Amino acid sequence: MDRDTLYLLIQSPTVLFAYWQLSSRKMSMIQEHFDKDWKALQPTLRFYHVTNLPIDSCQAESISELHLPPGESCFLSGFHPGQSYFADLGIVNEQGQFLPLLRSNTIQTPPIDTNQAIPSQQITNDQLHTYRPIAVSFQLITPEANEHFSAYSVYSPKNAYSADTDSGGDTD
Repeated sequence: MDRDTLYLLIQSPTVLFAYWQLSSRKMSMIQEHFDKDWKALQPTLRFYHVTNLPIDSCQAESISELHLPPGESCFLSGFHPGQSYFADLGIVNEQGQFLPLLRSNTIQTPPIDTNQAIPSQQITNDQLHTYRPIAVSFQLITPEANEHFSAYSVYSPKNAYSADTDSGGDTD
């Protein structure tokens, strides 16, 4: 099946398994829109550590990123036991902005139980080829105020210049 999927599964209290599939239709549309090859668009997985409900990327305690590994799945380490996470798969535009394309499910890693014996058959983190997302930080930028803003364009009020009534533009 060719469908858009991003899903997180728990492997251990600190390791997640992620799998994804971007439909060929969506990938073609994105490549056509940006006029770039998929890899040139810097496909990225972004992970959000959240503590409050409802889950929202704006309320994330921390954010980490990983350039999309080859294939359509990978193990990821460095997560904290007993915490909630979700992920976005997206691209990075020419201005360095992350543009999300898919959102995963939200998972909660299990807490570490120090009283429980570890089974001898359990796979250790050393046996897995895991990727470790890198923490990212953002500088909060105050939006530039624009006194004369329309949902479609920036315009000047009619007292700034005489309006051309034949242009069909706003004259109010």
